[in-house]
Amino acid sequence: MPTGRQFFGLFLFITMVIFGNIPPVKAAENASLYLSPSSGSFLVGSTFDVSIIINTAGNSVNLIEAELSFPRDKIQIINPSIGKSLVEVWATPPTFSNQEGRVYFVGGVPSPGIQTSNGVILTMTFRVIASGGGEIRFGNRTRTLANDGAGTNILGNTAHSSFTFRPVPPEGPHISSPTHPNQDLFYKNAYPVLIWTKEGASEFSYTIDRDPNGVPDTISETTETSASFETPEDGAWYFHVRARKNGIWGGISTFILNIDTTPPAAFTVQLSSGKRTAEERPIIRFFTTDSRSGLDHYELKIIPLAKDASADTAFFFEVTNPYQFTPLKPGRYTILIRAFDKAGNWRDAEETITISHTILPFVSAEGIDMTLFFLPWDTVLTILFFLVLILILIIGGFWHIHKPHIHSSLKSDLAIIKDALTKKHSSVEPSQKPHNNTFHE
Repeated sequence: MPTGRQFFGLFLFITMVIFGNIPPVKAAENASLYLSPSSGSFLVGSTFDVSIIINTAGNSVNLIEAELSFPRDKIQIINPSIGKSLVEVWATPPTFSNQEGRVYFVGGVPSPGIQTSNGVILTMTFRVIASGGGEIRFGNRTRTLANDGAGTNILGNTAHSSFTFRPVPPEGPHISSPTHPNQDLFYKNAYPVLIWTKEGASEFSYTIDRDPNGVPDTISETTETSASFETPEDGAWYFHVRARKNGIWGGISTFILNIDTTPPAAFTVQLSSGKRTAEERPIIRFFTTDSRSGLDHYELKIIPLAKDASADTAFFFEVTNPYQFTPLKPGRYTILIRAFDKAGNWRDAEETITISHTILPFVSAEGIDMTLFFLPWDTVLTILFFLVLILILIIGGFWHIHKPHIHSSLKSDLAIIKDALTKKHSSVEPSQKPHNNTFHE
């Protein structure tokens, strides 16, 4: 039952329209009422909005009365929202009946009224309850009154809406992939395999593309429930499949394939203490990026270069940047950093470091490291052997060439020495000659 406030509003509104001191306004053209959208197709169970729109065609309007009918066996109104509306006074607020398929209201705008070409009066929300077709139409109790002091009905045209209501198609098949099982993860395998459920379907149409809203055509590709592809490039790919069951093509199912076959970007290993150091716990730094799946982690492998060491005994272990070694014995090592992305691709970077003695920093157990070059001990011994051999050959050649002269010089020197000794001996003999003493008995 109308309240006192509603009676007062109606009384005040009628007074403004009929008895107000409002100068007459000559109507330029007839006003029109129409529905938006004017057409559409909706699935059973879905909802859609329909707005009542007025075009006053340059006239000043202060009263709108409308009656609408809708196919009650196809759609039901669930919300006649006043919400955003040009109406300021509701003489009869919007009412509806799903049993009768009817909507009715009377509303207006106080003087000087309103002029608009696209004014929203009311928005209604419908739910589709059955398939088929139907119209939402304006009824006989529909009029638009001008703000001319006489309440002239200037409504010249009403436009109806026509809709199609379709049954919900069968749901799309359930898709899975043995090669790319998780749709949120990246994989380095560029050859995905897809399988899907049959569920009584006889034919299937599918496609793979870069469009998340891709739609397979209605031409059957297979009666099987699996397919395999080669993705030509990295990135997100979308596999779409639909099934035909009882002659009707059903809904579309989509499966995401994230492909990344590219390793992280190239990078270098930086040795904080240099390539040769007496520091037993040097620090290394490394950094790279991955533009597709993102960087996951780093692993480190320390390979001793000593002759008695085996590279097969070295193993990778996970590290973070920067990394400080546990104490290393003096010697040479290959430092291998392996960067992994989230798809499992990796890229290596390596550097050689020498842990030296503090007394002879350029000497290690593996050889001699002179910064610009490194000589292992077997190479050093080979070089020394050849140097000694060359020295022997040089001495032998010198002896062979100068032997006569040396021999002659030696003979001459020996002769001089001999002559000198002879002369010395001769000068000594008289003084050493024994005396002949005669004893007489």
